[in-house]
Amino acid sequence: MKKTITTLVLASVTLIGTSAFIKSSTGIAGYTGSPGEVSCNTIGCHGGGSSPSSSIAVSSVPAFTNNEFVPGTSYMITVQLTATNFNRYGFGCEILDASNVNAGTIQNAGAGVKFLFSGGRKNAVHTAAKVGTGGASFSFEWVAPSTGDTATIYVAGNAVNGNGSTSGDFPIPPVFVQLNAQEPEPEPVSISENPSAFISGVSVFPNPASGLTSISYNLSKNQPVSVQLLSLNGKVVREFINETQASGAHSHLLDLQNIAPGMYFVKTLVADQKVAQKMIAIH
Repeated sequence: MKKTITTLVLASVTLIGTSAFIKSSTGIAGYTGSPGEVSCNTIGCHGGGSSPSSSIAVSSVPAFTNNEFVPGTSYMITVQLTATNFNRYGFGCEILDASNVNAGTIQNAGAGVKFLFSGGRKNAVHTAAKVGTGGASFSFEWVAPSTGDTATIYVAGNAVNGNGSTSGDFPIPPVFVQLNAQEPEPEPVSISENPSAFISGVSVFPNPASGLTSISYNLSKNQPVSVQLLSLNGKVVREFINETQASGAHSHLLDLQNIAPGMYFVKTLVADQKVAQKMIAIH
């Protein structure tokens, strides 16, 4: 009889227990509220508690502008849970494509985060209930898929009271964030072979690059020169050079510090002539 009771208790454990509930305080895969999955909010495995104010917020570095991701880019995802009246928290998260399989790759778990699999899907979950007054955050890296048009982040959370059971806890309603892939800017045609061009011999090296890279080129006459780093959708990420330069050969270091890993364009503009080359920033 004692063995049967133990089995039932373990079967009732879902996304999170408490720090005192040693056998089940760790996260469990398959409770993110994504298609085909449940959450503690939907099945009521933890409950009885209440919170006048609660939320789940998903943010990233670099930020998802207009809920768009750049294919192949690395993002640091942060899940922030809040629930007044509680000070212990856990979560479960999946990032899926339109076919409800993992979109891209989640990796490099932050403090208090680990990865588990459920039905072939990779989940980010808590390692133990994280303590925080009014809220707690969990982070991990996501490398966006290089193909595909959409990705959806599904997150469920739990706020627990540490009483050694699942009673008095508060499942935070799950949320999802739908992202769309940015449309890449058409790759510009190089003008370096145009004999009437003011600029020629443009080269970016090393590429891929981390921290620093360099650009070299030749000017046929004195001209205003602009060198910019663009995202794949054409937005200016950083301006390296904006000055009038003399004719002749030039070489300049380009500072890539604090540039998120991913693919970019280095655009060099001289008069009305433009040269753009793809560049990959890495860690």
